[in-house]
Order: sequence, then C-alpha cells, then structure tokens
Amino acid sequence: MHQSLLIDEILSRIVQFIAADGQRDSRHLENTSDLARLARTCRCFMECALDTLWRTQHSLRLLIMCLPTSTWEIHPSNILYLTRPPTNFEWTRFEVYSHRVKSFSYPKQKSMIRVHEDALPLLFARRSPLSLFPSLSSLDFSILSCNSRNFPLIRDFLSPKLANLSFALPRTMCPQDICGVLEALPQKATHLENVAISSFIPATSFELKFPTRAMPHLRRLVIANSIRISAESMLNVASLRYVQELTLNLHPNFDAEALRDAPDNTFPALQYLTLSAYDLPQCTSLVSLISSPRLDELSVSYDIQATPSTVTSFLSTIGTSLQSISLRHNIQDNTIADAPFTFYPSTFAPLLACLNLRSITVFNLGTLNLDDEFIISAAKAWTRLEEIKLSSLPWSFIIPNVSLNSLAALTQHCPKLTRVHLALDARDVPELPINNLNVADAQPLQVLNIRNSVVGRTEPVAQFLRAIMPNMKVLYVEGHPELRDKWMEVKAYYDRLQVGPLVEELRP
Repeated sequence: MHQSLLIDEILSRIVQFIAADGQRDSRHLENTSDLARLARTCRCFMECALDTLWRTQHSLRLLIMCLPTSTWEIHPSNILYLTRPPTNFEWTRFEVYSHRVKSFSYPKQKSMIRVHEDALPLLFARRSPLSLFPSLSSLDFSILSCNSRNFPLIRDFLSPKLANLSFALPRTMCPQDICGVLEALPQKATHLENVAISSFIPATSFELKFPTRAMPHLRRLVIANSIRISAESMLNVASLRYVQELTLNLHPNFDAEALRDAPDNTFPALQYLTLSAYDLPQCTSLVSLISSPRLDELSVSYDIQATPSTVTSFLSTIGTSLQSISLRHNIQDNTIADAPFTFYPSTFAPLLACLNLRSITVFNLGTLNLDDEFIISAAKAWTRLEEIKLSSLPWSFIIPNVSLNSLAALTQHCPKLTRVHLALDARDVPELPINNLNVADAQPLQVLNIRNSVVGRTEPVAQFLRAIMPNMKVLYVEGHPELRDKWMEVKAYYDRLQVGPLVEELRP
C-alpha cells in the first residue's frame, strides 16, 4: 500500500470524492454502494468509509435492521416493528454503526419501509440515546417520530455535543411535555447553536416561553408561524450576543410595549430576520431594537393592512445595510386597494439609502402609484440589484405612471438584474438609449412579469424589449385574456428578432 494512504487527510479526500460522485442532493448521500464496497476493500479504507457512510442518517430503519432479526419484523404494509427491547448482548453490531452517526436530518428516508412510532420507546427502554449515539451533533427529531407520546424522548438526546436541534410540536400537545423539553435545553444542550421549532397544526394557542438567556451560543432560532412567542422570551433573545438568524411570529396579543424595557446593544449580531406579525407597528417596535450594523436580509408579512405613513415609519427603522427586503401584506376579507391604501413614491423613499440592495419585494400592500422618477432613482441607487418585485393588490386597476423608460433605466444601471416584476404603461415607446447600449455586454435579465400592464402597438414594444434586454426567456402576464394575448404577440415578435441587426437598424 502506498504510504500516502496512511495520511488521514488524503484518505478522507478520496472517500469524500467517492461519496459525492453523481450526487444530486448534498443533504442525502446517494452513492452508498461504492462507499460500502470501499469499506470492504481493506482496513485502511474501512474506518473512514464507514464514518462517511453512517455520518448522516434519515431514519432509524437501517440501524434497527442491524439488530438480531428476532427483535424486529416487517409487516406486509411495509412498516417496521420492534417486537421486543434488545437485550444487553444484542447491541454489538448496532453500536458499531450508531457511534458513527453525527446527524439525523432531512430528507426523510425514501425507502418504502417505515419505522412504526412504537419502535422508539422499545428501542430506548434499556439503553439511552446518549449511550447509543455519543457523537450526535445534529438532530431533527421529526424524522424519528411525530407522535406526542414520544415527544418527551427529545430530552434523552440532549447533550453538550448537540449543536443543531429541530423538532415539531405534535398535533396533540401536552404543555407540560413541551415546557419540560424547553427547560431541558439550556441544562443539557449547553452548546446549542441552531434551534428550529415547527408545528403540525396550522394554529396553536400555545405561547412559547423560551429560556434563551441560558443558551449563550445560540446563533439561529426559527419558530414556525403558528407558534406564539412571549415578549419575555423576545427580550431574552435580544440580549444574546451571537444570534445571527431569527424567524418569529408576533401574535395579536404580543406586548410590543414590553420591548421598550430592552437593554442597550440588543440583537448585536443579527443578519437575517423573518417576521410574521399581526400588524406592522409590532415589527417596527422590534426592528427598532436592532443594533447590528450587518442586518442583511429582512422579510416581513402582516395581517392588518398598513397605511402609507405606517409603512414609511417601518422603513425608516431598517438601517442602510440591507441586501434583501420583503414586505408583504397577507390579504384579508377587508383588504382594499383604494384610499387610504394608495402608496406614492414618498412612502418608499427611505429605501433609496440602502445602496447594497440586491432583492426587493413589496407585495399586496394596496395600490402602488409609483412613477418613472422614483424607479429611475432606485435604479441608480441599487446598482447591485438582482431582483425587483413591486406589486399592487390583484384587483388594483390603476394605470401606473411607470413607463418603459423605467425598465430601460433598470437594465442600464443594474447590470446583475435577472428578474423584474413590475406593472407599467407600455402604450408609448420611448427612443432607445443607443449610446448606452452595449450588446457585447448583454443584460442578464431573463424573467419579466408585467402583471396587467397596458400595451399599444406590439411590434415597437417587442423591438424596445429586445434591445434593452436581449436575454429574456420568460414573459408573465396577469391580466385579462385580451391583454394577455397582446403581450403574447409582443413575446412572439421579440423571439423572432435578432439583437445585432436591430441595434444597427435603430441607429440614426
């Protein structure tokens, strides 16, 4: 054997290369057969190959089937059952592989054979999960069990080595069991960095009181929209030094006034924030606490329709470091597109200070009555823009003061722009900016959604679009059939045009 194969780093690279060969999903190891063959080649390869083969599991099925066949059986319905708890002498082969497992994660095992929920209590009746999985650092408990009876077993998986934890609140909830798991987190999993909590029911009255103050290493906290979080827990999260990503739900009774008692230097490291709220002022109160100079991504959705002044107040608190912002109103029965929910350029003026913006989504706030001056100013300010989506409510029929000049400005000043979602007035076709047109350095914009934009003569519009965005692949229309047909004529004529000859033809 070559001496280089005795070097762990080289051996590990060889094994990783084989493991990744033909991989379509980095989360799911597909090339298991070659790794298994490599492990059987010689002892030199065996340990490293087996470590890679068993490092991440998506079910307990393969491990359970390492137990003696007298302990399990597969029913005709392709459900794997444990018939009895394994004895102390029957764990040997199981432990050879379970000690190598570092992660239970999605996607779930694609095999048709499914482990029955009752298998977990039997499997851990005499041996604790910690003794069987001493190397475990990442656990998504929902792939092991979604049964409320098994939910308390999460506590038995907690250890100082656990850095990533995800679980789902069961359909039948026991508040005491949930509180017991939450209270155990800072006591047993003292180095948790990522926590994600979801729910199998669309809405729950359970208010989460999260003991985050005793979790100093927490970097990511994701809580599903259907779960409420208390103001006290929010203050605990705000005081953590290393939290970089937050996903939270602010329920109607959330006490935003309590956030005024927050200490200085709150959310000092926050970079990604996603909020689902009852109303926008709740989000304003929370975002105003952020002291981090590196808030990169902000996504907000809310139920109660906000007025222009409320939106401006919110946008005035977000700072200037943002690279991505999404502001969305969740349509309700009483959502209207008329005054006072008509939004003019002044509403969004604070966003012009966000010079690093790469993506902006403003969706269903009301009626966006924007104009060329604002879009052109935005294009000059957001030179790194890659995606823009400015959308009124579907039943808003105002003809915007946004012309094809705005589209030309976006393609001219935003060289990385790939997607545009914007209603405009395409009845008048402006002169092409020939002096600024560089066909060799073609605009990468490929997807254009013009919603219910009005259009006049189709051929001049197609020529204009071909000249300013020669790589368009998709044109979406959200108008009535007659309008859609006219825009499809534009796209058909656009596809027949050639960029080079067209530019020469349009030169004076």
